[in-house]
Amino acid sequence: METLTTPEHRPPFRGEQRVPTNRTEQVARHLATAALVLVAVKPLLDIGEQDAGGGFDLGVLLTALGAACMVAALGVAALGARRMPPRPVLVMAGGLTLLLVLSAVSYLAVPAREDLLELFDVRRYSIYGSPQDPMRAIPAEAMRLVVGFAPIALIALMLMRRDWFPVRRLALVAGVIVAGAVVHCVLAWLQVAGVFPYSFYFELANWEKIGRASGGYYHPMSLGRLLMFSVFLVYVLGERLRVPASVRYALIGLFVATGVVSLHRFTILCLGVIVLAFEARRLFGMVKARRTGGVNRRATLVGGAVLVVAGAIVGTLWGGAIWRRAEVTLTEVGSLDVRSDTFMHGRGAIWNDLAEILGRSSADVWLLGFGYEPWDMHNDLLRVLVVWGIVGIVVTAAVLVGLHRFVRSRTSRSGRLALALLFVVLVIFGLTQKPLAYPYFLWLFFFGQMVVLAVDREVPGEELPAESGSTP
Repeated sequence: METLTTPEHRPPFRGEQRVPTNRTEQVARHLATAALVLVAVKPLLDIGEQDAGGGFDLGVLLTALGAACMVAALGVAALGARRMPPRPVLVMAGGLTLLLVLSAVSYLAVPAREDLLELFDVRRYSIYGSPQDPMRAIPAEAMRLVVGFAPIALIALMLMRRDWFPVRRLALVAGVIVAGAVVHCVLAWLQVAGVFPYSFYFELANWEKIGRASGGYYHPMSLGRLLMFSVFLVYVLGERLRVPASVRYALIGLFVATGVVSLHRFTILCLGVIVLAFEARRLFGMVKARRTGGVNRRATLVGGAVLVVAGAIVGTLWGGAIWRRAEVTLTEVGSLDVRSDTFMHGRGAIWNDLAEILGRSSADVWLLGFGYEPWDMHNDLLRVLVVWGIVGIVVTAAVLVGLHRFVRSRTSRSGRLALALLFVVLVIFGLTQKPLAYPYFLWLFFFGQMVVLAVDREVPGEELPAESGSTP
């Protein structure tokens, strides 16, 4: 007897969106859509951000809501399909659950560690951060972990329901993110021009203060993460953003220039790495195309001339302010001796004081951590060590390595440079910042992987590894 394939049960054609066939699928897709909307609009809702000091504000509420939508979407979809998410995702979820268990252990151990925790009451510089109540900070740290890593659920859902996440849908989300970055850039340049007040200042060695452009955010770091991932998305999506190449390069130039005037050194470094990687690949492509006669020389010359003219205009309008900020960025770095208190403007003081306290700590602290950051560690590795101990470092590294291998195994050769670049930026930025502690940084990090997966599937002539059971 011949089996007929009905429209409701046939697999979707390439690029086609399959309409959910039951209420469970509809709910799951609506939850995924809500999560993507929050990822897209958060930069615009962050305008006017204040220094919350780790408290509860609108941004915390939005990220918590978005994380709930992400996890619920995967759960509902898996329930409706009556199948478990991919096994690597379950293993990663198990690792994150173990970190939550470590947080619970540290919470219960607070009374027994009071004498040791009192050593953190010393704050010799403002860079140490504000005092933290461990009974509140430990649950907040656990919640931050769940919220930050929740987009892994979206990646798993994307592999289970490929047709729910077409490139055009992710490009729309990326377009809103990039538009939000443009708004923040405009505000940042208005700060440089003196029209809009600064919210954060760089305190120089002679007690002079210089304003640091941060757009609508309180701190330049928050602006920096948005700029980095916006440049990444513009490069990866390219013409899928539905804007001409000249506009895309103008956006990249704007984001890089704004990163420079923000004076956030590791933002500038990461922006440079991203641009260099993609432009090097483009250059190799042009060299290869030239051998076959495929280069449009006129377009290349016009594009170069536009960049030169734009640079001259910017230099004329803001040349003095830019030069002053470049001078500060290159010279006001503090001591380069890691043993000195002045290393990287006070980070040496934090790290050396932490080493002394850990030297007095028992084995359980080394293994399991304190459950929270008594000081602002300004380094992701040290932060994980302090919060979850050596066990936390091993588990976190395993989750990130497993994530990279999981996504890379579903990516062809053309997408692996972009994927590797995301992890390189995560490591570089973590040298003096704490990207794993910033939920929206992680949201953009995971969203970038989703974009790589979606774009990679449209690359002609490249076969992807087979995924057994990935499509219902």
